[in-house]
Amino acid sequence: MGSQGRGGVRYSNLLSNAITESGWTYAQIIQKCTSNGRAFSKSYLCKIAAGFLPPPSDEINKVLAEVLSPVTKVTYMDLAVAKYEEIIPNEVIEHLAAR
Repeated sequence: MGSQGRGGVRYSNLLSNAITESGWTYAQIIQKCTSNGRAFSKSYLCKIAAGFLPPPSDEINKVLAEVLSPVTKVTYMDLAVAKYEEIIPNEVIEHLAAR
């Protein structure tokens, strides 16, 4: 585990870049996520985008992708892969690769 994904982009960088690319404020993104059925705070979004908190649940990633993918290059799969590259311990990845 570590702060950088294995060969990939760090989750927080991916999300932060997508937010910047969207041209929307954190508040606008939260409003759109709430309209899509998943409410969470602007503070939480700021913290996951800055890397102060670990990547969020798949449910939050799905709504972020629903909101951001129409106006950015980020997809749910991008967010999910970046998340799991960060949180799955190396020994588990090695075990799965050896199967």
